[in-house]
Amino acid sequence: MSSPLLGTSASEIGIDRDDREPIQSQIARQVRTLVLSGRLKPQTKLPSTRALSEELSVARATVVEAYEQLLSEGYLETRSGSGTRVAAELPESLLTSAPDRPGKTASPHLKVKREPARPFRSGLVDWENFPHDDWGRLLGRFWRNPPVTLLEHNDPFGWMPLREAIASHLFEWRGISCAAEQVIVTAGGLDAFDLIGRAVLKDGDKVWFEEPGYPTARRIFSLGGVSVVPVPVDEEGLVVAKGLDKAGGARAAFVTPARQYPTGVTMPLARRLELLDWAAEADAIVIEDDYDSEYRYVGRPLPALMSLDKRARVIYTGTFSKVFSPIIRLGYVVVPKALVERFRIERLSHGAPPSLMAQPALAEFMGSGAFAIHIRRMRRIYAARRRVLIEALKPGDGRLYRIDASPAGLMLLLHLPDGTSDDAMVEKLSAQGIEAQSLSSHYAGRKHAQGLLLSFAGFSDDDLKRAARRLIEAMT
Repeated sequence: MSSPLLGTSASEIGIDRDDREPIQSQIARQVRTLVLSGRLKPQTKLPSTRALSEELSVARATVVEAYEQLLSEGYLETRSGSGTRVAAELPESLLTSAPDRPGKTASPHLKVKREPARPFRSGLVDWENFPHDDWGRLLGRFWRNPPVTLLEHNDPFGWMPLREAIASHLFEWRGISCAAEQVIVTAGGLDAFDLIGRAVLKDGDKVWFEEPGYPTARRIFSLGGVSVVPVPVDEEGLVVAKGLDKAGGARAAFVTPARQYPTGVTMPLARRLELLDWAAEADAIVIEDDYDSEYRYVGRPLPALMSLDKRARVIYTGTFSKVFSPIIRLGYVVVPKALVERFRIERLSHGAPPSLMAQPALAEFMGSGAFAIHIRRMRRIYAARRRVLIEALKPGDGRLYRIDASPAGLMLLLHLPDGTSDDAMVEKLSAQGIEAQSLSSHYAGRKHAQGLLLSFAGFSDDDLKRAARRLIEAMT
């Protein structure tokens, strides 16, 4: 199936449903190629996610994920009221083809040079310390000689050995006791949110969301007709009493209890039990997004909210994007046993499960113990980078901002003084080659706090020190 929506100057987007490449990756790849080839010019307006999803007959969340990927890579940009467009200024290196060797026919594939990411861009991991050789050998082995069971695989919940490995990992690291049959492999967080929304929520259902909170999750659930109820966050996470005041009969609550996104606060035991009691009394569910809990630098990772749930009220989601690699585009959902069949029906009815390409390799990598070793190693590296960045930012602490260093996660929060616009500061820092997120952009309602979110995982110590100096100079 193809779409003419990108205009007569651009090729149509084609979707191959028999291809193992996920549909969102097919869309992102083709739009990326159109941009790099110049057939989609800077500032060309793209169709809305709704329009393109209808044209391609795919879930709107699939198109949203493709656009989100291209936005994070710098190919697209979006501004309130103007929709999604091709970025006005693409990095020059993205448009530079590698020169052909003399006597060689030009390759039909465009060769692209990547420019280094600008600090403090979010969503990056340390690629230098990734176990490339071990991972490559595993992928190569399953690619060259796939087992018959893989070739005949038709379980919409994913490769069973990987689901078993995930269940084992969650028991050891997060205290969750679940069967592999309760684990569903997803194509990342967006796929997980879309699946949960379709399986257990209906049009008009009210859902509590942390305020400030994760904008992408709010957007995905809203696409299914859910009514978002912003509930304030304090130093202990989502305030259950405020949620009861706003919508005591809500159908669900979306929370990040291990490290609230974006403030970094941890929900203590008493607040967790209060939330679970509400869910049981209101016949509601709690959606626990545990996106980077393995990276805790003080003590062991805290047990998950689901590990406390004795009344089957929690649906748990996780991703490999931050703890392993965003490239493999895999995550998972753990559902109560009573909901397994409902999720299976929904998975079979809508869309295709994620590609099997990396699942057997990841299952073996986890089962061998290499995954746990990798996490522990990266935790040491990220802890050191966190310390470096905190130290580099100290000259401005208390004067230009207040450093809020959560003992977990892959970013720092700088609280800005009253009267300072974080959106304006983000624009100013961008001109200096620094990429930060504004805290205010994470609010659904009236913007209360102003701050900057700085991710440190994908940058060397020297990169972090230089960027911190530029940030302080720009803010002075």
